[in-house]
Amino acid sequence: MIKNTMIYEHIKDYLPVIPILELKKGEYLFRAERKTGNLFYIFDGLIKVENISYNGKKLIVDILDADNFVGPISSIHNADFQCSGVAETNAKVLVLKKSLMDELMQNDEFLVMFYQKTSKRVYVMYKNILARSLFGENEILAHYILKHSSGDIFKYKSIYNICENLGISRRGIYNILYRFEESGCIEKLDSGYRIMDRAYLENVADQMIKYMKNSEDEA
Repeated sequence: MIKNTMIYEHIKDYLPVIPILELKKGEYLFRAERKTGNLFYIFDGLIKVENISYNGKKLIVDILDADNFVGPISSIHNADFQCSGVAETNAKVLVLKKSLMDELMQNDEFLVMFYQKTSKRVYVMYKNILARSLFGENEILAHYILKHSSGDIFKYKSIYNICENLGISRRGIYNILYRFEESGCIEKLDSGYRIMDRAYLENVADQMIKYMKNSEDEA
C-alpha cells in the first residue's frame, strides 16, 4: 500500500526507520494538548480531525483518507488550531518525526508535494466551515441529506454523528427532520429516511449546492 502513495518516492530510503502505527476505530492518533512535532501520513483508512471547545462542543474540522498528511500541520505556520485526530475507521499511518520532516523539507520536490496536498485541504476545510456561517440550518441539513443519500435512501450512524459534522444541536436536527417529514419530502425508516421529494430538498439547498460544488468535486 505504501508503494501506491505519492510520498513513497520521497521516503523509500527512510522506510526502515519510519514507524508504522495501526489504529483501531475510535483510537486517537494525536491530541491537541500533547505536542510532539510529529506529522503523519495515512496509507489506509480514515482519520477525523476534530476540535473541542471549552464547553465541550465538538466540531469536525476535516476527514482525511489515504495518501494525505495529517497532524498539527497548522503549527508549521505558527497557527496552532488545537485539533485532535481520531481514527474514523481502522487505519494505518506512517509516523513522520520532526527530524525527518526537517530533512525532507530540504527537498524541493517533496516541498511542492507537501504544500500542494496540505494547502488544498486547508481551503476545502475553510470553505466547509465558512458554509456553516453563510447558510441556515435547513439548507445545511438538506444539503447533507442529498450528499449522503444512496439512491433515495439516507442512512446515518446516529443523530450525534450528524451534530458533530454539521455543528447543529440535536434539538435542531430533530426539528428540521420533523419539518421535512411534515412537508412530505422525506419518510422515516427504521435506519434512516427515504427521500420522497428530491426536488424539494434541492430547492431548499439550492444556494449551498452551488456554493459547495467546486469543493466537493475536488475533495
